Amino acid sequence: MRGMLLAALLLAGCGTLPDAAAPLGGAEAYPEAVLLYRDTATVRFSDGQLCTAARPAQSPAGGWSVPLAGCGHGWRAEIARPAGSARPRVPLREGAGARLVLTAPGGAAFAYGAAMPEA
Repeated sequence: MRGMLLAALLLAGCGTLPDAAAPLGGAEAYPEAVLLYRDTATVRFSDGQLCTAARPAQSPAGGWSVPLAGCGHGWRAEIARPAGSARPRVPLREGAGARLVLTAPGGAAFAYGAAMPEA
């Protein structure tokens, strides 16, 4: 009888383990910091994950659109980088323009623009 009770408790405990495939922080994670470089954008999420959006080799000079890589979030980034931009690293903030658009897996889009005017 004790053996059956112990087995039932062990099986019940196994059912409460978190899903290993779920991203850290779950679906509630949101972008906290967005940086635009010449050929890459980086996005730091609220759960600490750092994602990248690298320019594909065959992309046009003005921008690119790729899924975020290097993290567990299924977001997509669309980047509009003007040719000949003077600054190699541009911090972006939400709502400042449409230099970079992040799209969540559910379809919600968030626009980011330069936090400071470019020289």
